[in-house]
Amino acid sequence: MSAYDELIEKMKEIDLISQIGGLLSWDQEVIMPPKAATLRAEQLAYLSSIKHEKMTSQKIGLLLDELEKDANLNEIQLGNVRLIRNSYDKATKLPNEFVIEMAKHRSMSMITWTEARAKDDFSIFRDDLEKMINLVRREADYLGYDNVRYDALLDNYESGLTVAKLDPLFENLRDKVAPLVKFVVEKGEIPDMSWVNENTWNKSGQEVLSQRVSEAIGFDFEAGRRDSSTHPFCGGPNPDDVRWTTRYSESEPFGSLYGSMHETGHGMYEQGRPRDLDFQPAGKANGLGIHESQSRLWENQIGRSLEFCEWVLPLWKENFPENMKNVSAEDLWKSVNIVQPSLIRTESDEATYNLHIMIRYEIEKKLISGEIEVDDLPEIWCDMYEKFLGIKVPNNSLGVLQDVHWSMGAFGYFPTYTLGNLYSAQLLSAAKKDLGDINKQIKQGNFTPLLEWMRKKIHSRGSIIEPAELIKEATGNFPSSDEFVEYLENKISDLYQFDTNLTRDV
Repeated sequence: MSAYDELIEKMKEIDLISQIGGLLSWDQEVIMPPKAATLRAEQLAYLSSIKHEKMTSQKIGLLLDELEKDANLNEIQLGNVRLIRNSYDKATKLPNEFVIEMAKHRSMSMITWTEARAKDDFSIFRDDLEKMINLVRREADYLGYDNVRYDALLDNYESGLTVAKLDPLFENLRDKVAPLVKFVVEKGEIPDMSWVNENTWNKSGQEVLSQRVSEAIGFDFEAGRRDSSTHPFCGGPNPDDVRWTTRYSESEPFGSLYGSMHETGHGMYEQGRPRDLDFQPAGKANGLGIHESQSRLWENQIGRSLEFCEWVLPLWKENFPENMKNVSAEDLWKSVNIVQPSLIRTESDEATYNLHIMIRYEIEKKLISGEIEVDDLPEIWCDMYEKFLGIKVPNNSLGVLQDVHWSMGAFGYFPTYTLGNLYSAQLLSAAKKDLGDINKQIKQGNFTPLLEWMRKKIHSRGSIIEPAELIKEATGNFPSSDEFVEYLENKISDLYQFDTNLTRDV
């Protein structure tokens, strides 16, 4: 057996452990009985320990040293070696006892977060959150960083991402998007939402609508499933077993549909990964920014387009015949595109969404550096929402407790959502040049050309090359915010019937 084949065989063992852990984690969030939490923490910690031991094997280091001298490796082999080296170097910096401690605490912390959110009681989660913050600070110190501790955590989710790169990005988006939001809010034109607010939206109808839309845009339910959970997510072990969840509210139907489209976008990416690279790092999705580009594309740029609303309206009428009697496609389009500051990140509009991410980003930087501590969080959260979005936070469930990420120790994750927004706009712009009249295809319910374009340009390429290189390969240009800003300006111009160039003087 060659050195390369031996290395890939070892990666298969490690990936199988990850797949088993993924199933246990999905079960924990969806159907696990509450009393199983303590034992589940032990199970996941054991798997993390075994995976860490295998990943830090001296043999892997020796094989990497040998292969990095091989000048005859092809593109896929080079990609695998690069990715395994990165994982190996990070893993060898983390003591095994720390990995076990983190896995146990992650499992328990998610349980207390769920309870705290349901009861609107931050104190229930407070101690576990403080411990998690201390753990991720230690993780950053183990991994090492040049200037800012938070950089070590950012790199876990998007290779090469740093505060130095993100700060100007958020500043640029604020400068260009905030005036759009201000102009629309001051204009004060809000569509009639009585048809939404004065009706009850039964869960069964929402379930059917979500299922039908997910099937139509391309999710294969013979290789996946839909469930409900406190916080929507997409998981599952491999492309033949992809699982996503959404949540339902009988007072508001958009959250379930667009949450479903978001997770379906993630799920279709997972189902489209290259099957000849199963168990190999190069066959995985290419970072969270790319992953988020796929979910935001289907949720927003397709799902909130007028053409999609024209196609989907009959499904709305079929599942909610009384509620939708006098609702037109344009009514639906305007209702799902209201630009208005709101409390909940996952339910926010496209123009304000990145402000939600910016708030979390700024808080995380200060938490990880030690500038603020856990007891400061509720007040700081409320202050920043009032400062940047102009709204008061009524309680912690709608505030600092609304996201699951911190209970999982996923500090550094949130900025990838903004990267996903930028990538999705850039990818759709490139796809339109290749595919012609995408709007007509969407209006007709023909989603196959766009999905196949993403399959070819993104999904099938796995992680063979770096995320920024993949965007360059797919679109002809390195990542930029230009297409996203242009997309927002065009949409807001269509919705609110005004010249967005005027906002540059606001």
